[in-house]
Amino acid sequence: MPNLWAHIQFGRELAEALRLPFMTDPAQRTAFQLGCQGPDFLFYDHYLPWQRSHTPANRLGSLLHNVSCGPFLIDLFEATRQRAGDAGAEAYAAGFLLHHVLDRHVHPYVFSLSGFGKWKHQQFETAIDSVVMWRRAGIHTGKKPVSNEIDTGGKLPGGMTDILYALSCKHYPGLAGELTAGMLDASVRQFVAAQRLFFDPRGWKGRLTFGMLAPFSPPRTIPPWDVLNARRSGWIDPVDRTQIRQESVYDLWDAAFDDGKLTLAAGLTWLGAGSPGGAEEAKAAFESRVGNVSYETGLPCGNAWITFAEPVI
Repeated sequence: MPNLWAHIQFGRELAEALRLPFMTDPAQRTAFQLGCQGPDFLFYDHYLPWQRSHTPANRLGSLLHNVSCGPFLIDLFEATRQRAGDAGAEAYAAGFLLHHVLDRHVHPYVFSLSGFGKWKHQQFETAIDSVVMWRRAGIHTGKKPVSNEIDTGGKLPGGMTDILYALSCKHYPGLAGELTAGMLDASVRQFVAAQRLFFDPRGWKGRLTFGMLAPFSPPRTIPPWDVLNARRSGWIDPVDRTQIRQESVYDLWDAAFDDGKLTLAAGLTWLGAGSPGGAEEAKAAFESRVGNVSYETGLPCGNAWITFAEPVI
């Protein structure tokens, strides 16, 4: 995952390319941009250091990134199709799909260069966000808060609370006895609250917490080093250290953009299909585009695991 802003920017660029209506209506725009965060909001349940970690919501977030990724997304669009005319649901589902697409292309790079040190992944992602947004949109993430961009009023939009809960119980039955629908909305509220806490343009929050917020706070200055690997230096594949890759984030972003354009277009075609025959054909085309690929490795689910890294931070 890049961090919040990069996922929003990716969604905005795809929305413009596909001429999607979501960005013109404030409620739909926010639903779409929250959707662009995919399952990441679940990692913010009990995010404060003194709170219990590894909650059912946290574990659901990990499962969504690695297990049954494709079938879950197909079912998400199937459920959205049943809510025909609900623009909030469609906007959220579209954003959720785009989160998956960007992750499956960029995540291997993030894991390879951030490593497995505590909070290093988050620190690297906020650096990526900073450079991506400055160069692609002229936005300084250390000066513009992201919380308002994803605030849907303390709950998932478009009936998505019940949809995500039902699909989570279906695909991850081991969590069904511990998870509740209310946990999903609670995670959304904590997600937004965390971004307000982490935003620290003057640095006083970081000083007050003895640096504990630093890995999560947007950098106050644009990182001067080659965060995006514009030089195309070699980096090891995090699932196979014998493979050296040289893509920059620009390269990975472009590949994700092309993938996202075709995949989201296929999904929206299915959502809008009228006749049963046309819907089945559109669903098959969408399933072919989505596949069953891990958010983390970019490879088929269960075929490989993130294992190796050569961290730069």
